[in-house]
Amino acid sequence: MYWRMIFYRNTSGKCPVEDFVEGLPSEDAKEVVATIAALRELGNKARRPLADYLEDGIYELRARRFKKQFRVLYTFAGRQTILLLTGFVKKTKSVPARRIKKAKALRNDYFKRLKGGQNG
Repeated sequence: MYWRMIFYRNTSGKCPVEDFVEGLPSEDAKEVVATIAALRELGNKARRPLADYLEDGIYELRARRFKKQFRVLYTFAGRQTILLLTGFVKKTKSVPARRIKKAKALRNDYFKRLKGGQNG
């Protein structure tokens, strides 16, 4: 069974995850896309090394190619739905607090707009 995937978009239609993937070299982008596909299949059953819980409902999707580590932060948006929030190349031992804070802000914006009747 596949999970529904939603890519967060801001009010002007900009999608942080798409922008992140499109900015990567093609082989790195393929790895991240394959990891997203694996998450779509596993959903809330995804565990390390593929995914890990960070805090306050924010999870990290983990992709790696050679020594580069890529992260896509996501949350669950109801039953069988995953909301992909933002992505980045991880360069430190732990996920930077500012990245988690950004993901929370995007999540909050999505649900606020959804409640208001606007599509996320």
